[in-house]
Amino acid sequence: MSRAHRRRMGKGVQRFEDLRAWQACDAFKRAVYDLCEQKPIARDFGRRKQIEESSSRTTAHIAEGFGRFYPADFARFCVIARSSLMESQNHLIDFVHKKYITEDRRQELNQLVVTALEEVTGLIEYLQSPEALRNARRARERRVVSRAERQEQRTARTKKNKNQNDEPNVNLNPNGER
Repeated sequence: MSRAHRRRMGKGVQRFEDLRAWQACDAFKRAVYDLCEQKPIARDFGRRKQIEESSSRTTAHIAEGFGRFYPADFARFCVIARSSLMESQNHLIDFVHKKYITEDRRQELNQLVVTALEEVTGLIEYLQSPEALRNARRARERRVVSRAERQEQRTARTKKNKNQNDEPNVNLNPNGER
């Protein structure tokens, strides 16, 4: 795996919030939420809703893909997140045309989009790599082994409990009282 992939994915990511792609998308989403509180965007409910939805879908798709546990599925959701980022870029251009924001403000926000696009694209590249497939296979094998171990432990506990229930209790008198 290349250094860029390792940097984007991190070692042993346990939560989607730890992904750099998710963090970059979240930073953009929060900036959009702040922008939408300002006039005149706050009053244009249709456009406000469009950009809030497109920006919030980015983190949602990454989170959903992360939960799939299969690199190909995860990559597919990241592609959708990337397209939502591009949709948001289009909404920002519309805001300039409507004179809701300046070109300078659009460029500031667009830089957050560019960073998010780079991170998401890097994650997609990793997820499509042979290394991601190997890592996913290892993770599945660990889950299967741990599932089998848990089943063995449950079976052993069940047998132990059954044996304890089958043994006569020597502490009880013939009437079943202590």
